[in-house]
Amino acid sequence: MPDAFHQTAPEPPYPPDVHAFADRLEEIMGGGTYDLDGIVASLNAPPTASGGHSSWTRDILTTYLAELANR
Repeated sequence: MPDAFHQTAPEPPYPPDVHAFADRLEEIMGGGTYDLDGIVASLNAPPTASGGHSSWTRDILTTYLAELANR
């Protein structure tokens, strides 16, 4: 079945930096890191930029994830 939403949407639902961020999260979690502090540390080394953030803390990450979820 074709993906009607993505074929008819006027623009991608998320910008490229969000897709890159999601790919990085998948990479981190795929490597076995699931705790918030470990994810934050991995996002900072090397720095992963998304949504205007390039330096991550627990608060920044949880706020950003909530923003993405509410789009």
